[in-house]
Amino acid sequence: MKYLIPKKSRRMPRAGVRGGVDAVHHVVSRVCGREFLLRDGEKEAFRDLLRRVAGFCGVEVITYALLDNHFHVLVEVPGKAGELSDEALLERARLLYGKERKGQPLWMVRIEAALRAGGEVREAMRGLLMGRMASLPMFMKILKQRYSIQFNRKYDRVGTLWEGRFRSVLVENSRVAVRAVAAYIDLNAVRAGLVDDPKDYRFCGYGEAVGSGKLRGYALWQRIGESRGESPEVIAARYRTYLYVTASDPRKGRSLKAEDVAAVKAQGGALSAGQLLRCRLRYMTQGAIIGSKAFVERWMGDRAGESSGKRPPKAADGLGGEALFSASAR
Repeated sequence: MKYLIPKKSRRMPRAGVRGGVDAVHHVVSRVCGREFLLRDGEKEAFRDLLRRVAGFCGVEVITYALLDNHFHVLVEVPGKAGELSDEALLERARLLYGKERKGQPLWMVRIEAALRAGGEVREAMRGLLMGRMASLPMFMKILKQRYSIQFNRKYDRVGTLWEGRFRSVLVENSRVAVRAVAAYIDLNAVRAGLVDDPKDYRFCGYGEAVGSGKLRGYALWQRIGESRGESPEVIAARYRTYLYVTASDPRKGRSLKAEDVAAVKAQGGALSAGQLLRCRLRYMTQGAIIGSKAFVERWMGDRAGESSGKRPPKAADGLGGEALFSASAR
């Protein structure tokens, strides 16, 4: 039946992994018409909702960037939700249904009553809640729908806020691949001309970590540390050097200034006490895959026969001397 749909109208399958394996995804979604609707207040509200939805779905946000007309999020989605007690389910449910609008607390009353009732009623409620966890599509659906409702209510607006489906890239869960994609995300504000230094943009993972002084809370450090026991400060300095020296791309949008790159390289990526203080005062792609050649080829092998004509792996720019490869789903 799918072949009755014109080729250009068919939805390409999203890249994913099988067998209950945790997966890292880079997801992007844009405002309808690419209008610049997300001001600072809207970004703050979106970031709060992002964390609550991630907590409910059991998804870990590794890093993110919120721009005026789109957002990027790098997340790890568990392969399965696992066994959660009724108490743990309630804790997660409170993140999503415990506030936001007047009718929301009523959902918590219903959830609590259903879980207390036991029997089929309890199992039905548990199935409903568990079905919304450990799923990238469900995570994005809840996030985008809830924010649309919130945004439209604030501005007395109707209609969709987001432009079509979200785009997703499956990323190998390795230090090299995760660091490369995280750097691309954290440099978005520089490429857009919003700031000259990624540490100065408070609506991205790196800028928030540096500006808030909560380096230990930045999930990215756990992924890109080179040895056990490394301090967040050491990892942050190395990552900053990587951002400036390796990952800045002058071919796309604005790039980091040559003199700034030289200065960061000379300082070994360390920020001075003055820079840290200023930061703290200022604080607050479509079914694709990226990773090592072996990871990409293994994914393509797993999908053999599901889709005719998958493109062969294509070498990406070597970042830091390590080659990365990518492939599309068709």
